[in-house]
Amino acid sequence: MICVGNMNPQLMKLIKKVEAFCDEDLLDAELVSYINTIKTLDGVDLKDPTKWPWRDKTNGYVKTMRMLIGDTPWATPVATAVVLNDSMQILLERRSDDGKWSIPGGIYEPGASIKECIVADINRETGLVASSDDLYLLDEVSGGLHFYPNGNILSSVKVIYVAKCCQGELKLNHENFQLEYFYLHQVPDNISGSTHKIVASLIDRFEEVKNW
Repeated sequence: MICVGNMNPQLMKLIKKVEAFCDEDLLDAELVSYINTIKTLDGVDLKDPTKWPWRDKTNGYVKTMRMLIGDTPWATPVATAVVLNDSMQILLERRSDDGKWSIPGGIYEPGASIKECIVADINRETGLVASSDDLYLLDEVSGGLHFYPNGNILSSVKVIYVAKCCQGELKLNHENFQLEYFYLHQVPDNISGSTHKIVASLIDRFEEVKNW
């Protein structure tokens, strides 16, 4: 593999020293996987999106980044979807990691638009199908830190769109264990802080969103 040199040179020197002084049989599988990921990222042509290592979905973008930075606080845009039905009820999902109610969304990945991320996240997390042409920009929520049960720390800028024309049937995935629609004034107490802010914004702008 031709070394392009994308990664920090000091990190690559450290990896070479580890490989020079350690028999690969003595390295555990997790460390070998980490080293191979670093070497792949260092040598790949990152100017060509089709060559990005996380595109094979073996680890995915988020897992690849977390493999690199560990639990270091990460500031990133998050595409967030407020799914409303014909009765103006909001769709909430109960997360598998902390048991809190939240709304669908995911970290923005390079090369895609925020709307594309939202459409993909709605489908992945709820089974519903949305169209980027039917999304309404509502708000942004930023500031503060979110501490995940696994130790990850995220500071996000949530870009929030409303989707009212979703098709299909609700379907759980590994990120949640419950999906349910709620009237805005009857959302559960056990909701995430950002979701609470988003619901409050929806209540304040109810007529605007309803008539959109």
